[in-house]
Amino acid sequence: MAVSTSLPHFPDLVMHQIILRLPTKPAIRMSSLSKQWEGVWSALHVLDFDEGDLPHGNDDNDHHTKFINILVRYLEFRKKDKQQPVLDKFRLHMASYMFGEDDSVIAKLLSNSFQRNVKELDVSLRSKHKEVNWYYCLSPGALVNAKSITALNLECLMIKDIDSAETEPLCPSLKILSLKNVHFNPKALLDLILGCPSVKCLSLTSCSFDPPVFQISSSSLRSLEVKNCNAQSLLVDRTRDLESFTFVSNFLLLETIILKDTVNLKKIKMRAQHLKYFGLLGCHNNLNATVSTPNLHQFDIFAYLTSKVSINAPNLCLARITLREEEFSTFNQEWKHFATFSDFLKAFGCSNNIILYISDFKVYIYQHILCRFSSVRFLFVICNICVHVDCVDLYLCMSSCQLAFVILHHLLFAKHFI
Repeated sequence: MAVSTSLPHFPDLVMHQIILRLPTKPAIRMSSLSKQWEGVWSALHVLDFDEGDLPHGNDDNDHHTKFINILVRYLEFRKKDKQQPVLDKFRLHMASYMFGEDDSVIAKLLSNSFQRNVKELDVSLRSKHKEVNWYYCLSPGALVNAKSITALNLECLMIKDIDSAETEPLCPSLKILSLKNVHFNPKALLDLILGCPSVKCLSLTSCSFDPPVFQISSSSLRSLEVKNCNAQSLLVDRTRDLESFTFVSNFLLLETIILKDTVNLKKIKMRAQHLKYFGLLGCHNNLNATVSTPNLHQFDIFAYLTSKVSINAPNLCLARITLREEEFSTFNQEWKHFATFSDFLKAFGCSNNIILYISDFKVYIYQHILCRFSSVRFLFVICNICVHVDCVDLYLCMSSCQLAFVILHHLLFAKHFI
């Protein structure tokens, strides 16, 4: 009995709906089986163009040419169609991007995605050339119409300076921004973030900066992750909603990290082999921080007594600690937080020198707190308001260090100290 090899007959409308439910590659193959179905795949709500790994042999250019031809066909189909259905996700991954030759196609693909109100955009433009001068350059104008994007992933490209101060936000709906192997011009990153007023999560991996310093300011940002970026310094400023900060770097020239006005910061994970200075100038009272910085020289921290800090910094020369805790302001000889206070300070015992700033603080200073710092060479305790201290306790505290100073402004002593 002969077996029929002809395709079953389905109405075109039914076939269109079937094709639109397929992944990109099967949809392209199915559309090629009939003239009536040709180009239907270009209306998919999720498009995934992945060049894949480079093939073995000498046909790399031919493989890339075929991939570019598919992209060109997609643009031709969309140009013929008057309707522009919503695009939930657009993914473009090149394995052998050709500088200059592919730029026009990429720009048109981005423009069409924005016309279709794309929600998630994922663009990776890997090339045989690793130098940033061969990267695709994303111009400010390319993001002008990116009003619908909620998630943006960019890899292996360059971003120019974006003057967002004089225009409306570039990506007002963006919540998630992930950047990998992206090179930034001097103000590009700062301007990009300022153009995304709703961004919640920012991830930077293996990025580079010219010059090698960068700043992040965002009133909406809650999670910041920086891994293996080539930068000498990082300033995180005016990010009052930031709750989580992760930093990993082995960059030899890394010097400074400053987190400023991060009053809601609850979680820090830091591993930076060559970091010299870390300034944590604000955090949440429930902060949990793990800091591994073998070559750290100075650590400035503005924190609460309830903050939990674990430090691995064997070369730490100076720790400057500023404590602010409402419970301290209640003067009580039977103050119940001595153990907590002692445990907090013990985390900084690896430092050769400690300066402790205590604002609006009325409490007894007892020998059993500071005697734990036998390895500390210099200990300074600076107080602003009213500190009650016993002369015997003060003497014992000082004997626990090679040299200790208690600097008291506007003092009221509980016992006369001679």
